[in-house]
Amino acid sequence: MLAACLCSLLSLVVSASDLCPPTCQCLHNLSTVVCQGQSLDRIPELPERTENLYVSYNQIKQVPTHGLERLQVLDLTENQLNLWLSIIPVWPRMTQLFRLLLRRNDLTYLQPGQFLSCPSLTLLDLSENRIKHLPSRFLHGLAHLQTLILNFNLIQRLQVGGLDGALSLTDLSLSHNSITAIEDGVFDNSTALQKLVLSRNRLGSVDTGSFRGATRLQHLDLSGNLLVSVAADAFQHVNTLNRLYLQSNSLSSLPEESFSSLSRLVDLNLSRNNLTKLSEGLLSGLIHLKELDLSCNLLESLPSKVFNDLINLELLDLYQNKLTTLPPDVFRNLTSLRDLNMDSNQISSVPAGVFDPLSRLTELQLSNNHIQELLPHLFTKLRSLRKLFLGGNTLRELPKGLFHRKKHLRELHLNSNSLTSLHPSVLHGLVKLQSLSLSANQLCSLHADQFESLGSLKELKLDRNCISKLPMGLFTDLLNLTKLYLEHNHLSQLSQGHFAGPVHIKELHLSFNQFHTLPPDVFQLLPHLRRLLLQNNLLVRLHSQLFSALTKLTELNLGHNKLHHLPPDVFQGLTNLQKLSLKSNQLRKVDNGTLEPLLNLNLTYLSENVWDCSCTDVLYISSWIQQHREKLGDDPFCSASSFSGSELRRLSEAAPSPLSLQVHCTSAATNGSSGSLPLMLPLSFCILVVLLLK
Repeated sequence: MLAACLCSLLSLVVSASDLCPPTCQCLHNLSTVVCQGQSLDRIPELPERTENLYVSYNQIKQVPTHGLERLQVLDLTENQLNLWLSIIPVWPRMTQLFRLLLRRNDLTYLQPGQFLSCPSLTLLDLSENRIKHLPSRFLHGLAHLQTLILNFNLIQRLQVGGLDGALSLTDLSLSHNSITAIEDGVFDNSTALQKLVLSRNRLGSVDTGSFRGATRLQHLDLSGNLLVSVAADAFQHVNTLNRLYLQSNSLSSLPEESFSSLSRLVDLNLSRNNLTKLSEGLLSGLIHLKELDLSCNLLESLPSKVFNDLINLELLDLYQNKLTTLPPDVFRNLTSLRDLNMDSNQISSVPAGVFDPLSRLTELQLSNNHIQELLPHLFTKLRSLRKLFLGGNTLRELPKGLFHRKKHLRELHLNSNSLTSLHPSVLHGLVKLQSLSLSANQLCSLHADQFESLGSLKELKLDRNCISKLPMGLFTDLLNLTKLYLEHNHLSQLSQGHFAGPVHIKELHLSFNQFHTLPPDVFQLLPHLRRLLLQNNLLVRLHSQLFSALTKLTELNLGHNKLHHLPPDVFQGLTNLQKLSLKSNQLRKVDNGTLEPLLNLNLTYLSENVWDCSCTDVLYISSWIQQHREKLGDDPFCSASSFSGSELRRLSEAAPSPLSLQVHCTSAATNGSSGSLPLMLPLSFCILVVLLLK
């Protein structure tokens, strides 16, 4: 009996040694021991100098009562301490411990004074357990505790006394619990608290005394709750707040005095609520506010003076509301504003002068509204504008002078409008413009000088229009252009002269047009081209020198055309090509050696052609597939004729044996297939062909 008791006692003591435990890694002169994920059921014997112990992701069920007094950091994440900790009223004595991590231990209960023997703790992580409530005085004795993490538990209520004892607590995280109420007085002794995270709980309201006592609170996160109301004086006791997050709740309105005491606020997030209106004085006094997020609400209008006090505001987000118009003076005092987002509203007209005060604005988003017309001088005073988004409206024209003095503009998005033409000089002067999108309009023609002076342009999108002809010299000034999108137009002709200026193009999108043929020198001036997309045209043939200058090409798409033959040297020099699509053409064969120059090819599409397995001409492509199966992106089939009819088989199995090759050749010749060998070829010749191809 005595021996059994002695063994039990010894199991709760960790002996010291100068050896690193066999399943662990020791660092920093044995002061740090790492034993993560070793299936340990107890803490091993440790070196005497151990100060930092990481034993997370094990099966440890208890902590020894002695032998860990020197520890400063103890990580017990994802072990099995639930039963032991529910029985042991006080954690073992570790007077030097300042970081204790107990995440994922299936803990359900905490006891008053549980960590009384760890007076030096500054961080305690109890997240991702099943703790249901915080008992009074469970932090008793933790006068130095600064960070308490209780995220992802089952706490339902914050009760008075739950935080008592932690006089130095500055950071409290309680997100992803089930908290429905905060008792008055919970934070009465939390005078050091600076950051409080209560996101993703079930709070339905915030009352007058909810945060009383947290007099130094700077960061309050109430996002993702069920808030339907906020008391007018809910934040009167936390007037030091500089960040307040109320997004993703169910607020439909806010009292006019809600934020009147928060003069130090710099970031206010009210997005993803059900706000239908803002009172004119709601934001009064917020002179230090820099970011205001009102996106994803139901606002139909804005009071003309609602932003009057926001003299330091830099970001205003009104994305996805129901605004139909703007008061002409609504932005009158926002002289520090840099980013204004009004994307996805229902604005049909923009009043003259509404943007005039915004001289520091760098980004303006007006996409996806119902704007039909823009006044000529609407953006004149936006001297600092870098990005302008006007896509997804119903603009039919752009007045001359609209972009006057926009010399700093870098991005201009005019896609998905109803533009039928552009004034020849409407874009002139945008000398620093790098990206221009005119996609998905109704442009059928462009002036030869349309892009004059756009020498900094790198990306030009003209896709999804009705352009049938490109005037010569259209791209001459675009010396820095690297991406040109012309797909989904009505183009049928292209010449070398069209690319006399933009010689640095790396991506050229010409798919979904009406090209029947292309001149052999059309791409000769584009030696830097990496991607060339020509799919879904009407190409019937390719000149052997068409791609000869494109030595840096990595992707070539010729799919969905009408090609019936490839010149044997058409890919000569394309040693960097990695991706090639020939699918959905009318190819019956590929001449011997055609694909051999493609030394770096790793993905090929060959399906949906008319490969003829009845003829020996198909043997090259069949053999190539057999040798490069890993490079095939699809599963091409071929048609084989025989005396019993026709059959489909995989292209890689076109000629399974020399004997069948002779039958196929005979059948092909009998049926008059083009490119087939004469009728009744000698068996010896057929065998020789197969051996040579292998």
